[in-house]
Amino acid sequence: MTHFAQIKKWPFWMVCFAGMMVVGSAVNCLAQSAPRPEPPEWFAGDAHVHRGVGCGRSQEKEMLTPQELLEMMKTNNLAVISVLSDIGNGEIKPVEKDLPLITGEDNPASTPERIIHWDAEWHYDPEGVTFERKVIGGHLILLGLKQGGQPFARYTYPILQWARDQGAIGGYAHMQYLPFAFYPPPDGVPQSLDCCTPLEYPVEIALGSSSFLMEDVHGSDSAIQAYYRILNCGFRPGLVASTDYPCNYLEPLGTLLTYVRIPDGKLTYDKWVESIAMGRTVIARNGHREFLDIQADGRARPGDEIRLAREGPVRVRVEWRSLAGAEGRIELVRDGAVVASQTASVAPGAPAILETTVEFTHSGWLAARRMDWQNGHQTHTGAVFVIVDSKPVRTSSRDAEFFVQWINNLLEKTSPAGEWSKFLSHDRDAAQKRYRAARATFERIEEEARALGN
Repeated sequence: MTHFAQIKKWPFWMVCFAGMMVVGSAVNCLAQSAPRPEPPEWFAGDAHVHRGVGCGRSQEKEMLTPQELLEMMKTNNLAVISVLSDIGNGEIKPVEKDLPLITGEDNPASTPERIIHWDAEWHYDPEGVTFERKVIGGHLILLGLKQGGQPFARYTYPILQWARDQGAIGGYAHMQYLPFAFYPPPDGVPQSLDCCTPLEYPVEIALGSSSFLMEDVHGSDSAIQAYYRILNCGFRPGLVASTDYPCNYLEPLGTLLTYVRIPDGKLTYDKWVESIAMGRTVIARNGHREFLDIQADGRARPGDEIRLAREGPVRVRVEWRSLAGAEGRIELVRDGAVVASQTASVAPGAPAILETTVEFTHSGWLAARRMDWQNGHQTHTGAVFVIVDSKPVRTSSRDAEFFVQWINNLLEKTSPAGEWSKFLSHDRDAAQKRYRAARATFERIEEEARALGN
């Protein structure tokens, strides 16, 4: 037996401490020593956490301290949390105590096992609030900021650019607020306002300024449907799930969480954010209990790309692992439709595996999800992209048409005579210029998909 074969039989803690002797660091070994369903290069985190007063936390309570947040991470064994200062007219206060903590560095309360990092959420809700300023674009989550601030704009692009100027990324929260849409359009296109619907998400995904889509609080399959539609148009946002604590009725941090794959297995906050933008994620809606692993052609994971010179088969393996006994259904999704499924039971050390081969005649994508009988997806992988003959993904002309209708509605309602006109009283020309540019992008995609018969 070779030395390498012997090492593979060592318990995990022995491998870790052998690595410590070589590299002098216990950071990732310690973080991975507790039972967890995901492989070592994946790290579980919650990217939407608040520690202030409001939204479920009474005025009498003080802001949570970093040490209290650290203790709260243990419930779901989280490696990372993004603590968000509410830098718009939000309800989580007091912002003046949070802003100075946005430094671009991990909070000093962080440990080798757990990273606590301050970033920001920006929003000015159009309905249900008494604040004078109101904006319709949606809630933005900004990750990787180097410093805080309280920028204001009537639409979301300037704020996304403000974050990008710092080397940060931005994305839209509350995707679960989208109406569950059926065809044909305009069904599913929002006709009224509420607190949180991300009305500008297709605009800024199409124009390249938004890096991810987030479902939070309790999530919904409407968030996944929106993700599918964007993928079918050839865009590649990251998929994220988070709690929005305490707006999730005070459920533990990481009740909704995101697994992020860092290929070299060395966790830092910057790498965690970068991998979100790259789509290297798996989301879970039931805490740190189970994991869904997808591999295409034996090597491609979420966020990766497979290139085929011509149409052909792709081998796919999906593995459902759990820390507790469970029953459910594994589904493989190609271009938004289920192409293989398997009802299965799992137990600790006894995963369920679905293996199949999928034929690709044109460029598309694959993802896996674990469904339960009543509550929709419980875990869901980010997409693996399959590129055939170097052609872009154009799998659904009707999804592109849906976004054209969405943006037409946005243009109509924010026009001078529209019912949302007051929200763009100062920045209408600049905002609508972006709306039109995004619409033109989706119109082109619709035409290209239709030419392929899709």
